[in-house]
Amino acid sequence: MQRRYLPGLMLALLIPVSLMAQSEQESPIPYFRYSVTAGIGATQLYSDLDQAQVGPGGYLRGNYFLRHGLSVGLELQEGLLRGVDDGAERGLTRRSLNFYHAATLGFQFQPIKFLQDDHLRRIEYRDSWGKRALSSAYIGAGIGALYSLQWNVRRVQDVDGRAFPEFSGKNHGLSYLANANVGIELPLHNLKPNLLDSYVWNLVVNAQLNFAFDDELDGYSGESPANNTKNDTYGFLSLGINLRF
Repeated sequence: MQRRYLPGLMLALLIPVSLMAQSEQESPIPYFRYSVTAGIGATQLYSDLDQAQVGPGGYLRGNYFLRHGLSVGLELQEGLLRGVDDGAERGLTRRSLNFYHAATLGFQFQPIKFLQDDHLRRIEYRDSWGKRALSSAYIGAGIGALYSLQWNVRRVQDVDGRAFPEFSGKNHGLSYLANANVGIELPLHNLKPNLLDSYVWNLVVNAQLNFAFDDELDGYSGESPANNTKNDTYGFLSLGINLRF
């Protein structure tokens, strides 16, 4: 299953390299080399369980800009993935509460900023707030790993004081995943020329979809009739504060 994803992942991770190779010589106008973002939001698990419940999540991300509008970085994320079945299956209602920890390497690409020439960058502060926000829209992708800690998995049925195994799976373990991001940075600054070589703040709205390479994010797998053959997925919608310097 993992091999099927490798060509697409390799292509996604090579995009920054190819764009860098095609770009012209670095601009003499300074731009921010580093970016740190911290945020919180809501997760939603899509798995074998019938109901995808909402849980809390948070992240910390650091980026290095290869050039204006193109960066690579590391994201650390943790939160809760929650789900439950609508009813009992073989006398047991399955539910999941996964306290996960994830780390991914990836890139972010802001097309409008990437295509700006030196003149447009010098006078960007004259643009309206809405236009500056639109120019900060980005897409991104990454690949990494997630460690699951299941808190509320139900696997056994108690019959006359005896426990009978019902559903197989892992209470903890490592999963590999890929993600896709789309977002926008809402400026909390005026970007005047004297700020080009200092620092600026942004409010970041980000939507992320994570695709696991296995069926273990909800804690259930194996030959159970209640399981399907699809890998687990979860979404993460967040609001964060970004510092560029």
